[in-house]
Amino acid sequence: MNERAFHISKSLVVALILAATATGALIITLLTEMPPGGRPPPGPNGMPPPPPDLRPLAVVSVVTGLFVLAWLATLVIFCRDQILAQHSAMVSRDELTALLAEYGERRETDGYLHGMRTAAGTDPPEANVRALRRTPPQR
Repeated sequence: MNERAFHISKSLVVALILAATATGALIITLLTEMPPGGRPPPGPNGMPPPPPDLRPLAVVSVVTGLFVLAWLATLVIFCRDQILAQHSAMVSRDELTALLAEYGERRETDGYLHGMRTAAGTDPPEANVRALRRTPPQR
């Protein structure tokens, strides 16, 4: 029976705690800070009512942003942990180190060879490369 278990790291536990706290804060903020609905009473002497207080809505917006960021961070950490767990099951740490070292050496060698070919003029120049900024005309 192939049973998959989730890999839970310390950072995932911390992110879950922060996300749960942000959820609680959002619920409390929504219950306490939301302005009452309906029409405000008219102002004195038949004047229009005063403008509504928008500070509670700003608090709700900030707490909602924290809620979204906390849960997004939790999701990213969870996915990262699962990828790392699957990767570590396929490749040992020594093999991974050897693969990364070989990749780094290959990139360095390719860069060196490209530079030498460019200096010797054997590589064709890039066809559609343009400067981002115009040079001012010489007077």
